Amino acid sequence: MEEKMLLQKQAVIEKQKRLKCIEQKIDNRLRQIADAKESVFDVVKLVQKKACRIVWVKDSLKIQEVLDIEEPLKKLEQQQAEALIFLGKVGVGISKEHLIDRNFGQYDGVFLMLDEEDAFSGDTEILPETLCVSIRFRGGHMEAAEQYRKLMDYVEEHKLTVNGFSREITMIDYGLTNDTEKFVTEISIPVT
Repeated sequence: MEEKMLLQKQAVIEKQKRLKCIEQKIDNRLRQIADAKESVFDVVKLVQKKACRIVWVKDSLKIQEVLDIEEPLKKLEQQQAEALIFLGKVGVGISKEHLIDRNFGQYDGVFLMLDEEDAFSGDTEILPETLCVSIRFRGGHMEAAEQYRKLMDYVEEHKLTVNGFSREITMIDYGLTNDTEKFVTEISIPVT
């Protein structure tokens, strides 16, 4: 009986750890939503982005409707026991070369930005802390091309150099509201 109780206690401890992780993810998401709601829109800023861990699906992707992002995500999801929708922030990126060429018509990949507490069984990449030009706007991926033009104009005007792929993340989208007027998207481009 004592052995069974010790096994049950261990199971309870493991469950508490999983619940604590879920609580942290909920807190992270609530902070992200609050941050998005307080956004200043359509203003290009220089910001220091913290280091982060991502999972990158290198696929060319043209987003013409919401479901276009689903196929690359299925590739990630097949590798995981834990649901990706809950894992982190999904984003899309345009390569450095396409940014410089001002080719904003398609994305070069989809990535998942992982929280510290996320366990991911596939390959991950650490993006170092970096300086970025960044803009937030009302809308989603289908309205992003004009924002990329603003960012690249700022880069050229301030004699900056693009230093990596863009990080475009919808902070508020269909996961939270069906009202597209309330969508908030952020695009960041690493620069030196």
